[in-house]
Amino acid sequence: MGHAGRGPSRRVRWLNVTCAGDSGDWTIGGALTSITHVPMALSTQGSTLMAVAQSLIDAGAEAGIESSAILSHDRDVSLDGAEAVFVDYTANCPREWFSRRELATDVVAGRIGFPRPHYGRLYDPAVTAATDLSADIVLLYEGHYASATLPRWSRVRQRSKIVLYVHNPLSRSYGKRELTRLLSNADAVAFCADHLRHDVEERLGSHSDARMLTVHNGVGAEFFPGEAEPGEQFRIVFAGRPTADKGVHLVLEALALAESAIPRPIHAQIIGSDSYGNGAGALTPFEKQLRARADQLASPVEFLPFIPKAELASHLRRADVACLPSQWAEGLPLSALEAMACGTVVITSDSPGMMEAVGEAGMIAPGGDPAMMAEYFIALASSADALAVAREASVARAKDFSWAAASTSLAQLARG
Repeated sequence: MGHAGRGPSRRVRWLNVTCAGDSGDWTIGGALTSITHVPMALSTQGSTLMAVAQSLIDAGAEAGIESSAILSHDRDVSLDGAEAVFVDYTANCPREWFSRRELATDVVAGRIGFPRPHYGRLYDPAVTAATDLSADIVLLYEGHYASATLPRWSRVRQRSKIVLYVHNPLSRSYGKRELTRLLSNADAVAFCADHLRHDVEERLGSHSDARMLTVHNGVGAEFFPGEAEPGEQFRIVFAGRPTADKGVHLVLEALALAESAIPRPIHAQIIGSDSYGNGAGALTPFEKQLRARADQLASPVEFLPFIPKAELASHLRRADVACLPSQWAEGLPLSALEAMACGTVVITSDSPGMMEAVGEAGMIAPGGDPAMMAEYFIALASSADALAVAREASVARAKDFSWAAASTSLAQLARG
């Protein structure tokens, strides 16, 4: 397991800014020199939250911010430019994840006002490590139940600001009283999308004093400039985990409906793996079903595994359409932002996170309706002018999102 090297020499950047949000304005200022990133426990190298952490570390280095990262000791993970501290999360979770019974016990305990005995203690090794690191800010990435651990970070707050960094909808297993109590243990709660913040604000009403703000995800520099590389074929790409909740099967259904009406050759790609690239691994039953369905189509469908960002950008630039009909709430999906930055037109569902990401530049098919997506395929493949206009709108939309802006927003939390 390789340890990432220490970042650039520590420099001080003074900040004095005002953050505006729907819940009010608040002014904070101070000097930020260091951030400790705590991605989701047991994260694999290719997971979305690891990609987010790496992007913020890179952006922070440009601003003279030193980064450290607390990572699982047994996942062969690293983050370039950060001092890595490896911890043993199996101390409190000897298996891959907790069982349904353990999760049910957690829910009952939380509802009656007690700490969750399983997920609530999962990050204890990270708490110990963060105490020793003494960074200005600890970013605790909320993927699954990290919120339950917030009371355990109390001793870290003596030296560092604790920021819960929310990337998925907070679990509905948290009742209002439990969620209010948990979030009171954070100095701030940052959401990667407005819809995630609005959801929590509605659930809590006036019961929370937690500082909440939106810090949108950004787009990596490797995806710009957004100059597409069109060819004779009409190219459709899906990029992400090939699972039912990502709607990848709907892409194939849309293609089946559209292929006879598209006036030029079609090439489709499904890029990604269920394991996030954590080893080759066997295909899941769902992935096998996808391949069987693809074999029934007249148009070729190429399946590629998880690939590095730079290689993904190359595929996206050659594509006309990124079809991403997600079937769940998402956060603010990188797949949509990255595709738009490459000048690829995004066709997606009305998933809240997808809609927030693409804005007016995306083509929305409610529920990921294959018939409507097929109509979009046909329209774009039949009109070079319509495709060019949609490409320009995609690039313009992607320019609204940057990791430098996200890093600056998080830096504003250095002192409250």
